[in-house]
Amino acid sequence: MSAIAGVLRFDVELDALRDTRAVMARMMHRAPDGVGWFEDAGFALAHGALHSTPESVHERQPVLVGDRWVLAVDGRIDNRQAVSRELGLCGEDLDHLTDADLFTRAWLHWGLGFSKHVVGEFALVVWDRQERRLQLVRDGVGQRPLFFAKSTRLLAFASEPESLLGLDGISHACDEDALAYLLASHFHTEDYSKTFYRDVRRVLPGEVLHATATGDVALSRHWHIQPARLPNSRDPREYVESFREVFGEAVRCRLRSLHRPALMLSGGIDSASVLTASHRVDSPAGLQRLLPISLVGESGQACEETRNIFHLLGDSDGIRVPMAGLSGNPLLQELCDATWARAHPVDNSILYARLCCLVARQAGTNVLLDGADGDVVMYSEGSQAGTLALAGHPLRALREAKLSSRFHTYLQGVSPWRILLHGLAATLQPSWLAEWRYRQNDGRRGDAGLGPWIDGSFARRLHLRERSLEMVIQNRRVRAHDDRAGVLIGTWWNPGLIRSMEGADRTAACFGVEARHPWCDQRVLEFFLGLPEDFVARDGWTKWIARTAYAEDLGGEVAWHTGKRHLGSGLVSLVADAGKECIAALLAEAEGRLHGVVDAEALSGLRAVWAKNCNVGDDVDIDQVMLIATLAAWMKRFDLHAG
Repeated sequence: MSAIAGVLRFDVELDALRDTRAVMARMMHRAPDGVGWFEDAGFALAHGALHSTPESVHERQPVLVGDRWVLAVDGRIDNRQAVSRELGLCGEDLDHLTDADLFTRAWLHWGLGFSKHVVGEFALVVWDRQERRLQLVRDGVGQRPLFFAKSTRLLAFASEPESLLGLDGISHACDEDALAYLLASHFHTEDYSKTFYRDVRRVLPGEVLHATATGDVALSRHWHIQPARLPNSRDPREYVESFREVFGEAVRCRLRSLHRPALMLSGGIDSASVLTASHRVDSPAGLQRLLPISLVGESGQACEETRNIFHLLGDSDGIRVPMAGLSGNPLLQELCDATWARAHPVDNSILYARLCCLVARQAGTNVLLDGADGDVVMYSEGSQAGTLALAGHPLRALREAKLSSRFHTYLQGVSPWRILLHGLAATLQPSWLAEWRYRQNDGRRGDAGLGPWIDGSFARRLHLRERSLEMVIQNRRVRAHDDRAGVLIGTWWNPGLIRSMEGADRTAACFGVEARHPWCDQRVLEFFLGLPEDFVARDGWTKWIARTAYAEDLGGEVAWHTGKRHLGSGLVSLVADAGKECIAALLAEAEGRLHGVVDAEALSGLRAVWAKNCNVGDDVDIDQVMLIATLAAWMKRFDLHAG
């Protein structure tokens, strides 16, 4: 991903360029191909380049148009031919027309309405020199990050929120709700624009920030998702064919790369679908074969998804990283160094992705595709059995429950009758009864329901129990009244997914790699928004449509496997074991940095267990150890303080 940084000073006599240089200096890992600058009275803008497509080597940003417009973009246009035709550019050499040029021409032609014509990923900055007005625009899905911070004297923006800390009026304080989100069970803030830092906000997906040189700032939406028009049919074959077409195009667009693109292949159906869709793509100039990268066990028998990887790769040149050989491999040391030197509460939870970025960089590529978002995009309520029963199909309902008990990833082994009753209750249970049960459960759990780590006084001051309960109740009300499209939109655009996409971006960018997510393509989301739920999950299977679409290519043992076991958790244990002395020091440091936030007794107990064992074993909850150690390392890295 490229880097964008800028500062708009409300007191123009102060140096906006100096501040912008300071922000960009913290993001130079995102700018391996150089930085471009623009300065106006009280305003400065910088663009750090990462050349990831053949056309991008010709880019020169920021782009200046006459004496009025200045633009900078971190982005990619996936429907280049269509946009070019609409702009009347068919006679031009599109091979040398950069995406930045296309974004600029689209802006000049359509203004903010360009997002209705452009399909792709972008964080766009537009400065109007005549009106002295700034606009920050983020794509509707949110695949390219954009953050801002405002004080009485400036508005600053950047591709990474940490780079804004310490500017005039921007503190190093953590956001308390964010700390609660990291430490408490089932809590998230009601304000999705919040980041982990009190004074830094995100431009949400589909939003535009408007700012003037006098300090007026406003946010509005420029894009709303619309369901795709799909066949009005009950024939599964028509939906499967439509899915193959849409998903194939999403993958094809992401193969446009300056170097051979890599794929994080975990062995699950999501990343396997990306690989298979890429094999089906015709290969015109500019598109290259994927290079799969996988962490594997000693043999194909280590776990189900490892067996899938061996089956998928066969004799190809995919990169297999043996788990057994990591302990003596310099790659593990580099991974450990990155884990603690670049500690972040999101990034340290996706070590598999970080490892693949390291390997991709070593292999000479700077683009990495993944299938990590398939779980969220192909979300299903899992209540098909109940829905069928209520629709007057009791035999089909019982069959669905039995098949779910056998095949459903999350329901295997559950009694079919329980599955059926749960599906009925999800629809029939009145809101007042559900809310009464929530309140009863909350009263029974008490403060313990927040988990072991939150300090009691901190939880009471933030009213965490009350707010968590209200969120659960409000979510139940929304799901009870929304149609499937509304439920999906709430599932897709939530703090968890937004943060995970930003984390994938940040993790990749640290190694000069661009993360690409075919499952989060706008057209794929629109497809699933219009797809009847019983074609997402069907015959007891989650992700039925993807399995069916690529079963012939994948083979039955891959397409119809039921487990989710892979080696990601083992990687966490290896990193923890290799850094046990570092972790011990960080747990000690956490007592001071997280004082008043983390329960002191629980933290003391964790330190004692780690000191006694000092290794990864059954007596150690390694995920909890990594969480607390990561928080301490992260706060130390950015000189953060709580509150």
